[in-house]
Amino acid sequence: MEFDDEKYCNFSLLEKRQGQKIVLGLVNTQLDALEDKEVLLKRLEEANQHVDPKQICIATQYGFASTEAGNLISEEGQWRKLDLVHELAESLNA
Repeated sequence: MEFDDEKYCNFSLLEKRQGQKIVLGLVNTQLDALEDKEVLLKRLEEANQHVDPKQICIATQYGFASTEAGNLISEEGQWRKLDLVHELAESLNA
């Protein structure tokens, strides 16, 4: 489920997925700017209000080259975002 933009985020929809693993695409793969880790942690807390936290996984919103021309993101930016996803996943397991 892609939730990289708060405008399109309605975590109450997660309530329909009780008992299932839910992968939240919170990290945007189209732009080079790195998301604020604290903001993403708060969004994970919001999601936890609707489902068991053990159901939640985190990922990028979709692939880094989701169009034929690719996206406006550098290779370095891609690695930074993957590192961020790893850090967030580690915090879910803490």
